[in-house]
Amino acid sequence: MEAEKFWEISRGIFQALWLILYWYYVEQVGCLEKGAGRRVIGFCLAALCLCGSLWYPLWFGWLLAMGLTELYDLFFDEEAFAGQWRRILLPGLCMAGISGLPGLCGKLGTALPEGYLFCAHEIVLYLFLLLLSRKRDSLRPVNAILTAVSFLALGGFSWVTGCTDLVEMGDGLRGAFLWGGAALAALLFLTVEGTLFFYKKGYEFRTEAFRKELMEHSYGEIREIYMDMRGWRHDYHNHMQVMKAQLTMGNLEGIGAYLDKLERELDRVDTLVKSGNLMADAILNSKLTLARRQKISVNCKAELPERISVADVDLCVILGNLLDNAIEACGRMEEGARFLRVYMRVNTSQFYLSVQNSAREEPDFDERNYISRKRGNHGLGMKRVKAMVDKYHGYLNLANEPGIFAAEVTLPLEQADFS
Repeated sequence: MEAEKFWEISRGIFQALWLILYWYYVEQVGCLEKGAGRRVIGFCLAALCLCGSLWYPLWFGWLLAMGLTELYDLFFDEEAFAGQWRRILLPGLCMAGISGLPGLCGKLGTALPEGYLFCAHEIVLYLFLLLLSRKRDSLRPVNAILTAVSFLALGGFSWVTGCTDLVEMGDGLRGAFLWGGAALAALLFLTVEGTLFFYKKGYEFRTEAFRKELMEHSYGEIREIYMDMRGWRHDYHNHMQVMKAQLTMGNLEGIGAYLDKLERELDRVDTLVKSGNLMADAILNSKLTLARRQKISVNCKAELPERISVADVDLCVILGNLLDNAIEACGRMEEGARFLRVYMRVNTSQFYLSVQNSAREEPDFDERNYISRKRGNHGLGMKRVKAMVDKYHGYLNLANEPGIFAAEVTLPLEQADFS
């Protein structure tokens, strides 16, 4: 009697823990609207679905809870439901299957040990850990294997303790060992998930700070050019007066020298590119003006619609970082060997960007991870470029050949961008 009560209580505790974990998972993989009230109501309704297992099979209760969660996500998740419903379906079906396993084995004439719940607990925890890390793209294969081995060891311990008679012990000691293993599995889950969660938050904080710094830097460059152009407009009449005075005195040589000086000044504020897109023009003109000041030979061809489905901030991250890296690489070359080529346009349904620059034969980055070997914002910048390309489901190709480094970006665009 005591043993039956123990297994019944254990079953109820596990169902409650799995439901909490299920809703935590839904919160993490989606972008749910704020509102504690609707979350509490949704969770309570899902819990009632499981409590109804007094009248219907538990696996059916999990299917009802899963369906309710799908509806909740449909109405309150800001991310597209077409990409979310599968993420909610898989763990729900898994827990429904685990709950219905004893009944299935009974129909097949095979009794499933009560201790299977503790083994299933390790499977459920590892499943959620994999799904969460897949969404965040944060768990490397080696770490995933090590974590799997740890959960497998705990699952084996639970199986030997609760499902076999290999170790003789009383019911009280057996229960303590089983719950001890379950607690260790929960602790392992919390440790790995907490590490990945706070790593993601730290990365988001650093990248947001970097993006803010990048925008401020780009704004400063654009503002400098704008102020130069404004100064030229302000001084236009003064320049005309000086040249008229020189002409009146017949000083043609003086006028020629003065015009040469103005031409050199005008080169500082020349609009190098007119692509048709305001943000692209602002970034290109500011960066390419800096490149010319560093004696870099610039060749740029850009043609874009006035508006594209790539956000201005994201375009600034991609284009600004690639140009910054190209200018920095050119700066390490001798003056006569410095060149920068930029090609950008919309081809049919895709945004295409190519940046080529003179470079040493050995690049300063790990192509596989898109991370600079140097420390600081350079490596973070390349990683942000890759993140932005992935955001739009695009393609980033980096290639290094003798004397030249090339970066290509291809992003799919919405129909309105090229119609």
